[in-house]
Order: sequence, then C-alpha cells, then structure tokens
Amino acid sequence: MSTVPFDATGASLHGAASTRSHGVARLPAQARLPLPRVLLCDLDGTLIDSMPTLADIATEVIEERYGTPRILARELYLATCGLPFVKQLEEMFPEDERNAAASADFEARKPARCGAIRMAPETRRALEQMRQMGVRIAVSSNNGTDNVDAFARASGFAFDLVLGYGGGLAKGRTHLDATSRQFGAARQEMLFIGDSLHDGEIAEREGIPFVGLATTFSPDRFSLRFPSVPVIRRFSALPSLF
Repeated sequence: MSTVPFDATGASLHGAASTRSHGVARLPAQARLPLPRVLLCDLDGTLIDSMPTLADIATEVIEERYGTPRILARELYLATCGLPFVKQLEEMFPEDERNAAASADFEARKPARCGAIRMAPETRRALEQMRQMGVRIAVSSNNGTDNVDAFARASGFAFDLVLGYGGGLAKGRTHLDATSRQFGAARQEMLFIGDSLHDGEIAEREGIPFVGLATTFSPDRFSLRFPSVPVIRRFSALPSLF
C-alpha cells in the first residue's frame, strides 16, 4: 500500500502539480491501477467530444416537443446522460405518450450533426498505448448500434469489440456479458471508462473497476458520488494510471 499523502480531493500531495499537469484529477490510494485485460470505453463524451452537440439536439427536441424552457431542457438532458435517450425521456416525462416520437426525432437529427466528429489524436495515442500494454479495447455505448458501428469504421482504429444500444444489448450487464464471452474475461479483469455518473453507477452495480472522465461532470461531482474512484480530466491521461 502506498504511503503517499493525499489532499482533500484525493490528489497526491507528493508531485501533485505534476499529476494534475498530466490530466489526473484524483488518484486512488494505490500508486497504480492493476492493468486490465479489457478496456471498455464509453463513446459520447469519452472517446469523442460529442456531448455539447448532443445536448444541443436534445435541448431543441425537448423544447419543441414538451414546451420545456431551453435552460431546463439542457439541464434535464445532462442530468440523465449515459442512458439511451428514450430512457432519459422516461426519467424526465414518465409514461408520456410523446416520448417515442421525441426519441425518434432526436435519433434522426444525430447523424448529420455528430457523424463527422472524430477522436482527438491524443485519444488515439492513448488507446494505442493501452494496446501496446496488451489490453484489448472495446467500445461500450448507449448510442444506437448503427451509429457506434459507423464511428468505429471511420475511426481508423481497430477496436477489438464494438457494442451499441439495440438488439437486446445496452451499456451495462449485457455489454459486459458479451465482453466476457468474447475474451473470457471476468468483471475484475475489465475496466470501464466513462464521462457520466450513470457510467459509474453501472460499474458499481456490476462490480467492474471504473475510471471517471471529467468532461461532462466535474471531478467534484464524481468525488461526491464515487469517493474512491480515480478521475481524469482528459482521456490521454489514462495510460499514466497503470
């Protein structure tokens, strides 16, 4: 066990400035995380910077379909992000007969406005570093399967497994079960990285190690909900945790 002291946020006091400069917001108690056999990456807000665009689309749809003020509509979307949009709507507007049409509208607007968003070069380099360490790389997203497959084809990176929402699959247990079948890996041999509190709740529920990426939610929000989870500010910092 490391004896390096930590400050109130969980950041190491020994070399804290250096740690923060590499995009690590909070480290766990041990100096390094165990290397996983499989890394599962959320897509929107994690591998690609698509959340601002998705929030814009969702805000438009919620305002138009439900008459919700734009500021509130955006807050509701971000508060429930990580779920498939149709399930977000059920959280916001339970059993509302408009939900199915609103979800279809949202999905129809996504390809034209999100389809060209690509991984940043530093994100790709981090994935390549993880692969060089012997880690298999998977996508686990609640974006629709067709959209996730299109992203993977255009990414120029050979993901080992690509999982989206649809056909009985969703982020969480069914994705993890599919990953186990594909690689013969147990839950504790995987690592999930995501940008939403919902992602952390999936990991907590399913017993899989998790790293929070503070792009959609702040490090403090992750700290309040998951006090012992490591948090990074940018994906490129991930390899430094191992």
